[in-house]
Amino acid sequence: MFNKLWFGTLTQLFLLYFVELVTLIYLLRKYKQSSFFVLIILLFYPAIISFIGKDFFNGYRIITLFFTLWLCNKRKVFVSFKKGDELITFIFVLFSVTFFYSATMNNDNWEIILSQFSRYFIAYCLWFLVRKELYFSYESVDKHKNLVFELFLMQIIISIAKLIIYSGSQIESIVGSISHNGGAAGTTIPILGFIALWFNKRGVFDKRDWLYIMGLMLIGFLAGKRAVWFIMPIVMASFMIYVPRMKMNKTLWMTIIMSPLAFYLGMRLTPTLNPENKVWGSFDYEYAFEYADKYQFGADKKRNNEAQGRGGATKSLWEKWTSKEKLTNKDWFGVGLTQMYATNYKEFDNLNLGIAMKGNATGIFQTYITIGYYGIFATILFLFSILLRIKMKRIRWVLMALVAWEYLMYQGMIFREPELMFLIIYFVHYSNFLTKMHQKPFIS
Repeated sequence: MFNKLWFGTLTQLFLLYFVELVTLIYLLRKYKQSSFFVLIILLFYPAIISFIGKDFFNGYRIITLFFTLWLCNKRKVFVSFKKGDELITFIFVLFSVTFFYSATMNNDNWEIILSQFSRYFIAYCLWFLVRKELYFSYESVDKHKNLVFELFLMQIIISIAKLIIYSGSQIESIVGSISHNGGAAGTTIPILGFIALWFNKRGVFDKRDWLYIMGLMLIGFLAGKRAVWFIMPIVMASFMIYVPRMKMNKTLWMTIIMSPLAFYLGMRLTPTLNPENKVWGSFDYEYAFEYADKYQFGADKKRNNEAQGRGGATKSLWEKWTSKEKLTNKDWFGVGLTQMYATNYKEFDNLNLGIAMKGNATGIFQTYITIGYYGIFATILFLFSILLRIKMKRIRWVLMALVAWEYLMYQGMIFREPELMFLIIYFVHYSNFLTKMHQKPFIS
C-alpha cells in the first residue's frame, strides 16, 4: 500500500476513467441548459480525452476552441468593451504577435502552434464570457457558484475512486479529470479548490466544508505532491486571516488548527519529506525543509553549467538577464514550441537548454524556451493586467502572489490550462461582483 506508480494496470485505468466518465455525464446532464456551463465542464475534463488518444485530444482542443468562438459570437461579448478591456486586449495582441513570430521563426509546425495558442486564446475569451454570464442575474451568480463547487467535488470523488482502485498507491500522472500525463495539477487544484470554496462560503466554514478541504488535500496526496503541503497552509491563512482582517472567533480557531495540521500531516504522509521515507514517517521539519531546498535548487546548485531544480531554473534566467553577457536571438525569441512540448524527457535533456532535466522547467522557464524573454514580458503583463482588475485590495495581492509563485517557481499551469484560467477569471469577476453589490467576504 502507498507505493508510487505511474499508471497501474489497464484494468485499473479503465475503472478509474469509467468513474470519471460517470461524473462527466452527471455534470453535463445537470447543466445542459447552459451552453457556457457545458463549455466549462468540457474544459475540466481533458484527462479522459487524452487517455483515449492523441488524435482525439487534438480534436477536443479544436472543438473547445470553436465552441468558445461560437459562444463569444452568440453572447456578442466583443461588441462593447468596458474600462480596462482595451488594455487586456492590447497586451494579449502583443503576446500573440510574440508567440506567432517566435513559433514561425523557429519552424514549429502549424499543428503545434495552433494547439498551444488555442489555450491562451480561450483564456482571453473567457475574460469576457465569464463577466457576461456572471453579471446576468443573482440567479446566474448562484449557478456559477454551484457549478464551481461541483467541479471540485467531482475531483474529490474521482480521487476517492483512485484511492480505492489503486489500494492507496500514489499515481502521479493522473490528477482528477484534469491531468492524464503529469502530476503538477495535484498541487494547483487543491489550492484553487480551497479559494473557490472560500468565495462560495464567504469565508464561513462548517464541519462539512473542512471535510471538503480534506478531500481536496487527498488529491495532492494521491498525486505524490510535496509543494501542496507547504503552500496550502499559507493560502489558508491568507484567505481566512489576512484578507478579512479576522478577529478571534470559531472560524479563526479552526484555521489556526487546520493550517499547521495540514503541514504536519503532509510531512508524515509524504515519504520524501520524512527521514524514514515512508507514509507515516516521523515529523522532522528540518529534514523536510532541507529536502525542499535541495529539490528546488539542487544539491550542488549548479552542475556542468546547468541549473538544478525549479528554483535554480528561474534563478538562472534572472542571472542571465542581469549579467553583462549579450543576449542572443535565442534568448529573445526562444527555440520553439516543439523543443518543449513535443519532446520526451530524454530528448529534451539532450538539447542542453540550460537545465538539468525537463521536470525542472518552471512556467517562466518554459516560456523562455518556447518564446524567449519577449514572451516572458508579454505573459507576465497579460496575467497581471487581469489580476490588477480585482477591486478588493487584499484578495488582489494574495492572488497575485499565488499566480507569481506558480509561474516563477512551479509549472506555470494556471496560464497554460484554460480550465485554471477560468477559475482565476471567475475569482476576479466574482469578487468585483460582490463589491458592486456592496457585499464583502466574511469579516467578523
